[in-house]
This record gives sequence, structure tokens and C-alpha cells, in this order.
Amino acid sequence: MTFSRRNIIGLSAILLALTRAAHGADAASSITAVVPVPTSSRAIVEVSTFTSTPVPGTVVLTLPQCIQTAINQATTVLKARNNVDVTGTQLLQAYMQFLPNLEAAASYTYQTGRTYYTQAQPTFVATTNREGLYQLTSTLNIFNGLSDLSGFHSSSARKQAANLSLYRAKQQIAFDVTQAYLQVFLDHEIVGIDESNLQASRERERLIDTQTQVGSRSLADLYRQQAETSADELALISARARERDDLLLLLQRLRVDLLTPYAIAEVTLATPPTVYPYGDEGALVRQALKQRADLEAQEQLAKAARWDVTTARSGYFPQLNLVGGLTGIGTILDRQIVDGVNDVPASQPSMGYQLGSQVLYDVGVNLNWGLFDRYLTRLTVARAQETASDTAIDSEDRRLQVEGDVEQALNDYQAAVQQVTSAEKGLKAAQESYDAVAERYKVGASSIVDLLTAQSALVLAQAAEAQAHVAFTLEERAIDLATGTLTER
Repeated sequence: MTFSRRNIIGLSAILLALTRAAHGADAASSITAVVPVPTSSRAIVEVSTFTSTPVPGTVVLTLPQCIQTAINQATTVLKARNNVDVTGTQLLQAYMQFLPNLEAAASYTYQTGRTYYTQAQPTFVATTNREGLYQLTSTLNIFNGLSDLSGFHSSSARKQAANLSLYRAKQQIAFDVTQAYLQVFLDHEIVGIDESNLQASRERERLIDTQTQVGSRSLADLYRQQAETSADELALISARARERDDLLLLLQRLRVDLLTPYAIAEVTLATPPTVYPYGDEGALVRQALKQRADLEAQEQLAKAARWDVTTARSGYFPQLNLVGGLTGIGTILDRQIVDGVNDVPASQPSMGYQLGSQVLYDVGVNLNWGLFDRYLTRLTVARAQETASDTAIDSEDRRLQVEGDVEQALNDYQAAVQQVTSAEKGLKAAQESYDAVAERYKVGASSIVDLLTAQSALVLAQAAEAQAHVAFTLEERAIDLATGTLTER
């Protein structure tokens, strides 16, 4: 997290500096700061689209739109939502364990054949009959070693953990998209600096070419300027390529159609406040420990794991169930020959009547107790205790991580404030230095090398000033992320 925030311009500033140094300097005869000094603003606000003429059909994306799109379509969020749905179903199932179950069964049988009965007097029976039967049974658990209660608490804790994890995933997505968005914005600023620099180099090259023709400048100055103009063209090509690449990375995070042309809206960057807003670091740490959704989610998982130990221990206790049911049966004899004598009644109730009137009700209590299960329950308890211990360790690690995140964010914020101040001073000094050297070059008091060196310093100062303001804006969001107060917008 620190590397991406502290070095948000990434290769932009590094390659810019190396390119300039390799060719002596970056030149521009009338370079001014192309990065506007931002007005004081705590939040990031879209003010206008980039001034370059967009391709017809281009979709301009604002930062809130990007964040909302990513939250709706990001893989991490989609998976977190699936987990929320599953844990919700698990919680409902755990609640239903307190209710009795209800089972129904029915059968219809056609039977024909000859049977020899020996239970009383030996008898031959030849029969053809139809039989219908239905049953309703219900079981209500009265006691099972608190397994249902602990299961309910465990599922409830996991449900809360899933919701908190989803919320934290949205916060992380919002921060990641903000970072990617600001990177594209910074790339655009670097492109603007390079475009101004290249235009100035070309104008100077034409001026020196004219001066060499009349003999007021040497050919060496012209050749050096031509080389510098070529280097500026290469720098601009690289800057534009980086801008397109970083925009592509942003669009991939959003999971949108990459064949559609996109552009981003310009942003107003934040500036450091006159008074340091985080004087009480302890209060900020306590706020993070209270509001960080991922820490609370881990604590809920540890709580669920402790309840799982109670569930595992229920195997040591008996189970007591209240059981009830009813059974209805009906039989129609089509043929009944007993020792050669027809035994079919003259009249028989209908099947429907028998099933409605011949009903048997039963209710009872049963007790089951596994007295020896070959240490299966003990093994289950040991595994549950191990999981509970591991989750407690993870919870403590997450607590320490939260404290570290806040301290790191504060350190980076302080560094960003100092970098903005230093970059603004450096830009002012570089501009004054260039103006002075340019005037001296016009009257022949400075060489082309001195002028190009001053221009190189000015271009790098402009890039550093843009980077500092972008990094500071991101650091404000980083503190919100570290304390758990980052909004989704």
C-alpha cells in the first residue's frame, strides 16, 4: 500500500528523469507550470472533462461513477455477496433447528397369492387385496447438549462477519479505483507538461536555425537543440503510452467493454491544511479499532469458532426428543380363500372411508446417548478448539495490523504534506532559475547547456509538484481507509 501511494506516478517520473538526463536536459523557451495550484479541498471533486477533444462516442468517466461501477462488478465484491447469501441461509437453517420437523409417507399396495400360516392353526390362505397407508410423524428436540443453541450463535456470528467483509471489500475497491483513477489523471498532467515542453523546443529550434543562418548562433547550439527536440518527442510518446496503459488498467478494474472509447474527468486535488488535523494519534488508533470492518469481521469469526467448540461438546451429552405421529390404513379384499372357504365379507367400507376413520395416534419420548464412540467426539472437540485458537490468533494479528496501518498512514500523510511544500518551493525556484537563465541566453551571457539544464530542472519540478499533490490527495483517502471511515463515493 505504501509503495503504490508514495510512488503513484510510478514509471512516469522515473522515466521522465532518466530521459532528460540521458540527453542533457529538457528544454522549453517559454515553459510555465502546467499543473494548476489546487484550491483547498478535503474531497476529490470532478469539475470538468479533459480539454482535449474526445473521440466521437467517448464515454467520460467520473471518479464516483468508476467507484460505483467497480463496486457493482468487481469480482471481490461479487464473491463477498455470494458469501453473505450463503451465511444468511445457514442462519435461517440454524434457527429452524428449534422447531419440530414434519415428515409424511404414503403407500398403496396390490397383493395376490397363496400363503401358509403356522402362527396358530396351520392355515392355507389365498388372497387378492389392495392396501393403502399414510403416516405423519414429527420430532421435537428437547435437549441435545446445547448443539442447536451454539449452532445458532455460530451462524449468526458468521452472518455478521460476511456482511462486514462485504463492506470492507467495498471500501478497498473504492480506494483501489481512486488510486488507479488518480494515476491516469497524473499521467495526463505529465503528458501536458511534455506537450508544452516539446512545443517550446520546436519553437526554439526554429529560432536557433534562423539565427545560425545569419551567423548569430553556432551550429553546435542548433545540433544540440535538434537532439533535445528529438528527445522531447520520445518522452511525449512514452508519456502518452503510459497514460493509455494506465487507463486500460483502470477499465479492467471496472470490468467494462474495452472496445468502447473512454476518458476520465478532471479532478480538483486537495492541498495540505494549515493546521495538522491528526494531533491525537491515539484517538485515531482507537477510532480504527472501533470502526474497521475487517477487524470486527475477524472477531465475529473468532466468536463463531468458540461457539463451534460448544457444538462439538454436545456429543458428550444425551439427546432427548419428543416424538408424535399418526397412521391411517385401509384394506380392500378382492379374494380371500382360507382352507378352501371364501372369507370375503359381504360388504367392505371404501378405501377412503377406512383411511379417514382407521387412524392410529401415538406420542412418546425417546432418549439416545452414545456412551462410547471410539473417541470421535473428543477428536471433534480437539479440532474445534484448534480452530478457535487459530481464529483468536488471527483476530489479534488483525488488531495489530490495524494499529500498524494507522501509524503507517499517518507517517505517509506527514511525508506527503512535506513533499507538497517542498515541491511547490522547488517549482517556484526552478521557474525563477529558468527565467533568469533564459534572459541571459538571449543576450549571450549563458550557454545552450545552461538553458537546457534549467529547463530540465523546471520540467522535473512540474512533474514533482503534480505528483506531490496527487499523492497527498490519495493519502487523505488512505487515512480514511486505515480508520475504516472511507465511504463508497
